Amino acid sequence: MVFLGLLLMTGSTSFAQQSLNKTKNAPLHAGDARTFDQPMKTLIKYARDACTEAGLVLESAERIDDESYMILSKAKAAAFSWGEIVRVVLEEKEALKTVVRVYTRKRIGINVTAKASYTNTIFTNIESKIEFGE
Repeated sequence: MVFLGLLLMTGSTSFAQQSLNKTKNAPLHAGDARTFDQPMKTLIKYARDACTEAGLVLESAERIDDESYMILSKAKAAAFSWGEIVRVVLEEKEALKTVVRVYTRKRIGINVTAKASYTNTIFTNIESKIEFGE
């Protein structure tokens, strides 16, 4: 019985890691986009805060290249859901113009109770930070 439990835990961990990698490696243009009239440096902080305020746990944050930055976060598993993985990509288009893309993926594809998207929550959180100059 213990062996079966360990096998199931190892399998679900493996699925979760595969989903994390698939989300990270998805095309950078995947997800919903919004353009903000803010420098990328400011929006990186706002986007990180927006993710944690949405109840997500930051997994990684890294510069992709000179004009792009990626934040990877995940929702914790709950009673009826294995959780989701959320990727936020920021692309600096001009000094004061940055495109933010939010892409949400279920940790396990058959997870019918997972939240469909964190896009609106993250964009709303970013917008409120811009409005209030946090």
